Amino acid sequence: MIGLRRFLRHRYDYRAEWLRFTRTMGQGGPAGEALPERAIRAIAEMTESAGGLLFMPEQDGTLVLAARWRWPAIEVPGMAFTIEFAAEVERTGRIIDIGEARAGPERERAGAPPEWLAAAADAWALVPLLHLDRLHGVIVLAHPAVRRQLDGEDIDLLGIVGRQLASYLAERAGQEALMEARQFDEFSRRIAFVMHDVKNLASQLSLLARNAERHSDNPAFRADMLVTLRNSADKLNALLARLGRYGANGGTRRERVELRELAARVKNRLADGASLTIIDSGSVAVLADPDALEQALVHLVQNAIEAGEGHGPVYLDVASDGVRGRIDVIDSGAGMSADFIRDGLFRPFVSSKPSGFGIGAFEARELVRAMDGRLDVDSREGIGTRFSISLPLFAAAQLIRNAEAA
Repeated sequence: MIGLRRFLRHRYDYRAEWLRFTRTMGQGGPAGEALPERAIRAIAEMTESAGGLLFMPEQDGTLVLAARWRWPAIEVPGMAFTIEFAAEVERTGRIIDIGEARAGPERERAGAPPEWLAAAADAWALVPLLHLDRLHGVIVLAHPAVRRQLDGEDIDLLGIVGRQLASYLAERAGQEALMEARQFDEFSRRIAFVMHDVKNLASQLSLLARNAERHSDNPAFRADMLVTLRNSADKLNALLARLGRYGANGGTRRERVELRELAARVKNRLADGASLTIIDSGSVAVLADPDALEQALVHLVQNAIEAGEGHGPVYLDVASDGVRGRIDVIDSGAGMSADFIRDGLFRPFVSSKPSGFGIGAFEARELVRAMDGRLDVDSREGIGTRFSISLPLFAAAQLIRNAEAA
């Protein structure tokens, strides 16, 4: 008996079947055939099965139909397999001969196929898809064209292939979960940016309301208030439309930006413009995304005003070294320690302010970097802080671009 199987003719050419299996799973099939359908086809073609069904687990542990391959006629209920059936199949890993399961004694066993499957005359075999001893699905195969019962060779092959298919499905599930997590992370990050901008607007409007109680009779104040309200409304209306520019998607445009004019626009956006002083060093034009650069500068100015409250005004200094333009945000607030600048300043959701989101400096740096710029910080505790945004001068960038084109 030891050498008997050596002289028997095997039904399967294992080398050829395995090459076909890996080719099917690796290269795909007809256009539009997704991995679940491909998995059914790979195992069905090995056994010459006429068709197959793939069932995968729901969150509650039941198994539901996930895909069909060449078996449209069979009717499958919404909850195809119960939690108890799935648990028993996961525990035993047993390949079920559905023909034998229709017999009386087999019907009484735990993990016997449900009535709808036992009643399907074409149903032949149920193959568990186990990976690391967890059930990732089951495949039900239809009979081959020439009907036959499962034998030991079928069971050996189906067991190996089922585990291999389970690994493919598990990998796909992991990739989908990772992609979904990344999408939620990106969404949460963008929403955090929006919340930060809304918080800044709320602070400006609150300050405007407090000043209105004292200066509402002043015509000049009323005029400034209308400008501020209009700017705030425009900002809120544009916020959702600009959402796609936040984070990694910001700073993609490139055009001439006059830093002196940018500083004036930022000053006009503030409800308390007197708290910001512009040091005008003449015309400095850089190559940048105007909206993204303004957004970054607003974040830094708002943070500087909050940090320097009660310690004097905030300054905007525009300068150039002949190659790069620079705009500095300078405050005389409490300053920051070197440890905080290194470990906390540019980490999202880390803030030194009790009501802060910890987004402003991080987003400003990301937006500036996306424009091929730099954001540097120099701070001394008890003295104040200087944030420096540097970007290529527009004229210098044009010279480099023309030289490269030539």
